[in-house]
Amino acid sequence: MEFLRQGKHALVDPTAIGLPMGTGGKPRSLKRSLVPLRDALVAGEDASCRRILLDLYLDGLPLCHLCDELLMPVFAEIGEMWHCGDIEVYRERRACRLCSRALHELRSLLPPPAADAPVAMGGAPQGDIYELPTTMVEIVLREAGWQATSLGSTLPLTTLAAAITENRPKMLWLSVSYLAEEQAFLADYAELAAVAAGKTALVVGGRGLTAEVRSRMQFTAYCADLRELKALLPQIAASEPAN
Repeated sequence: MEFLRQGKHALVDPTAIGLPMGTGGKPRSLKRSLVPLRDALVAGEDASCRRILLDLYLDGLPLCHLCDELLMPVFAEIGEMWHCGDIEVYRERRACRLCSRALHELRSLLPPPAADAPVAMGGAPQGDIYELPTTMVEIVLREAGWQATSLGSTLPLTTLAAAITENRPKMLWLSVSYLAEEQAFLADYAELAAVAAGKTALVVGGRGLTAEVRSRMQFTAYCADLRELKALLPQIAASEPAN
């Protein structure tokens, strides 16, 4: 895959390496992929979704741009379509599943991280069912060479604290798309931050963290998008834990 990306080679028979028919036929425009991807996701067209994302990846597009500039706006539009009654909720949920599978396929195509690569873990808090954002964080970190593992969604913050204690990751991310109970979240988060202090960088993000909520939290960094996160990684990797 790296050979194909770097050399801009055309694929004669993509099915021979497990890719959908038609993958790698011609370079895709990120902007012009918005509507085709939205329509394919709403229609449940798995092969079309995979082909669009793989074509962009093979054309050399960094995964942070693919997530920020394509997947995020597409799912914002699909969510609005569901909210307005233009599509049934099953179509939105199916679109999430299709995209999740495509992201895991992209993850499988990335080279494995080095044995001494920095370790990162993360997920979404209890009550937040959205798995796509934390999956996107994982693949962006893995593309950057990190040993990154998404632990999933609707996780009690106490178990994330245990993950820090047991694994001592360089970074723990928290993706918050929805807050079920703000006060309970802030109380549990304070305990998580105390466990992480001096040992693990806490990086947070997501539309569920309003400015008012963030003002009551302690963290290493808040990232509005994945490009900000990627730019921050060298600094975190170079930081030394407190004694």
